[in-house]
Amino acid sequence: MSAKYVRVCNEKDTITINAHENSWLSFRAKCWIVSLVLGGSIYCLNFIEMKFLPLAGIIRDIQYPLQVEVNSKGYVINTPGCRIPDMDPFDSTVKEFIFAPPYVNCSNNTTPLFISDSKSIYANLSLIALYNSSGLNCCYQEFLRENPLKDNEPEGRVVYSECHDFVHNINIQKKEFIKINCENNENSTVYQDYFAFVPDKLNMKTNKTERRLNVLILGLDGISRVNLHRQMPKTFDFLTKQLEAIELLGYNKVGDNTFPNLIPVLTGMFENELTETCWPTSSTHFDKCPFVWKNFSERGYVTAYGEDCAWIGLFNYGKSGFKIQPTDYYFTTFNRELENQLGSSRDFNCFQCAGGREIYKTTLDYVAKFSETMQAQEAPYFGFFWSNTLSHDYLNRPSLGDESFFELLSNMHEKGHFNDTALIFISDHGIRWGNIRNTYQGLLEERLPFVFLSLPAWFKSQYSQAMRNLKKNARRLTTPFDLHETLKNFLDLDRTFSNKPKNISRSYSLLTEIPKNRTCQEAQIESHWCACQESIEISVNDSSVTEAANFAVQFINTQLQGYAQCASLALDDVLSARLLTYSKKLATGKSAKDYMTTLKTIPSGGIFEV
Repeated sequence: MSAKYVRVCNEKDTITINAHENSWLSFRAKCWIVSLVLGGSIYCLNFIEMKFLPLAGIIRDIQYPLQVEVNSKGYVINTPGCRIPDMDPFDSTVKEFIFAPPYVNCSNNTTPLFISDSKSIYANLSLIALYNSSGLNCCYQEFLRENPLKDNEPEGRVVYSECHDFVHNINIQKKEFIKINCENNENSTVYQDYFAFVPDKLNMKTNKTERRLNVLILGLDGISRVNLHRQMPKTFDFLTKQLEAIELLGYNKVGDNTFPNLIPVLTGMFENELTETCWPTSSTHFDKCPFVWKNFSERGYVTAYGEDCAWIGLFNYGKSGFKIQPTDYYFTTFNRELENQLGSSRDFNCFQCAGGREIYKTTLDYVAKFSETMQAQEAPYFGFFWSNTLSHDYLNRPSLGDESFFELLSNMHEKGHFNDTALIFISDHGIRWGNIRNTYQGLLEERLPFVFLSLPAWFKSQYSQAMRNLKKNARRLTTPFDLHETLKNFLDLDRTFSNKPKNISRSYSLLTEIPKNRTCQEAQIESHWCACQESIEISVNDSSVTEAANFAVQFINTQLQGYAQCASLALDDVLSARLLTYSKKLATGKSAKDYMTTLKTIPSGGIFEV
């Protein structure tokens, strides 16, 4: 027997929940992923160490065993290479975990004193009296990103201009990020606010004889395809009916959390390949890495990148970000300063509010402004915007954003913003913790995030073969690598969209037909993450299950050596077991089997999935 260490989750996977005032309890979860080789078979271990009690009914006591058969209506993917069940969003095994979350109350529901449009900031005069008991004196400052001074210094520096007095209104001229500060006659600050704009700072021009396809990627962290159907039905309905977006039913993640699933989208590389190529250490800046927005920039596109809850952002959590601003417009700088100065109502990882505004809505507002500016300038663009605040930590909270996302998309549609734009609405994975994750359906959902692609009418007409291929691929096994290849394809629309793929590859453009017999192995999806396996529940007394469970505990103890504070573990109980297997039609070469077990150890009572 041998064992191979694969990955230790970074601190993003450590969650600390502050208890409500009437409770001193806390929750902390840490996970590791370990690959175990036993008797020629590969086992994957994903174990959780937790100190846990419920908070206000949001988190519930874990009860085992919860892994039961999916009450499937059939298969959404049913090809010679992959079968993925058609899961009911409200299946009996998960229904108890679905409930309406509490609304977020920002600043006691006080309406912000100032609001903005695409070019100005102006006061809501009806609210002046709330802040004007002894006079109100306001000024505004522009702030800009400053590059880190050292090669290993994390990004995050900003520089402020002088504060300029104003009364009621500000006309923004080529200013990007603005802070407002208002004091009373006693020189005490009574109001602060932050606004982001998208000025025409590049004097953008486009070749009007060439019709180019804009690319707008709008992402929500941690939402499975099935959970989007549950939580955001209005957005889903608008995407599929009004925008006629194609939903990828077999989009399978290739790594654990956000970083290993978005890096393939943006670079076409696995994380270890990025390390070998351009990012040798976590303190290294990402400037030299081949992000796809560089391809678009070289072709004359305006580029934008940004995310909220930026401290856990793709390039910032435990990392140093960029030394030089990576894209023409960089919303991350604004969000970081906004949350550092005004962030409130922090819940798990993310602030929910900045003053009287929900933070995720500031991201959507920026997306609208960016799209509006690009349309006005007739400038081709690539924009990638990611929201963590709404969905990173909770299964049910995305429902609170359904109306806002619907309004953003419907307003953009009415204004013609999608007439020349490929909209890609995506997530990175499903929710990775909570009681739903202890069900078999929750396990599958974690591996199957949502992806929707909407393309303009002229594209559908001009590239009809590509659209036929895309519709076929909606029911094929697909990955983040395919999405990357598709982005590159958007820059080269004159290539031939062949009906028959000529080779086996880990990445295909979604505009070319993906082979029906594609397997997880060919797509380079590790067995642990593959959702294509057939699954049946088996006896916990099966000899192979017992052998694997004992070996897993032995291996965990080898990892604990040298940590005096950690007790040596022993197997207490095997709580559930499943046999995951490929049928002969689903495998190339000899068939393979995986045993997945959920086990409990003593003395800690820790629960491990192997």
